[in-house]
Formats: sequence, C-alpha cells, structure tokens
Amino acid sequence: MPTTRRPQHTSTAHGSSLITRNLRLGRGRTSIRLERLEWAALDAICGAEGVDRHHFAMQVDRDPARREKTLTSRVRSAILAYFVARSGIRVPLLGNGLATVGLSPAPGPAEREESRN
Repeated sequence: MPTTRRPQHTSTAHGSSLITRNLRLGRGRTSIRLERLEWAALDAICGAEGVDRHHFAMQVDRDPARREKTLTSRVRSAILAYFVARSGIRVPLLGNGLATVGLSPAPGPAEREESRN
C-alpha cells in the first residue's frame, strides 16, 4: 500500500490555519508549525536583521535564558518579544526581548537622522 504524504503547507480544509516548515539547526533539521501571521512576522524580523529563518531559530534554540519547552514556543515567544520591545510598551518580566535572539533593535527615525549627519 503506498504511503500518502500530508501537504507541508496550510491545511485549512481541515480547519487548521497552521503552516509547517522545515528549519535547519546545528543539530539537524526539524519542523515547526506557526500561523501565517507568525511566519510573516518571522520573515519581517529576518529581513530587518539580515538573518535567515534557520539562523534566527538556531539562536533562539541555543539561548539559555529561554524557558519554553518546545522550539515552536521559543520561536513564537521570540517573535512576540521582538515586536513588543520595538513598540516601547513595557511588559513585566519580559526584559528587552532582543538579547534572547542576539539581535539589536533597528534605529528609530531620530537615530537614523542622526547617523546621516
């Protein structure tokens, strides 16, 4: 009997909006399932910081400060922390949210203007 492979992408026909993608980490290849918005947010972070998904996930996975049990949870939390830190909103117990992935915030408009002068 032939084996049937499930599609790797969305399975909205079954009510799920999660998308599964493979990532290469130092220990090998793994897959995580994120919402479409989470993948878009991750891609935006990677574009802004000049890293790829694999590098971002590897940094998050290796961070000893991360307490989430699964890689998917660690990635989701890192994405959220990144955007919260950039928003300027204070969230108790969050820290700066960027050191956990080895990224620094992009300069704001005032900082960009100063660097041009």
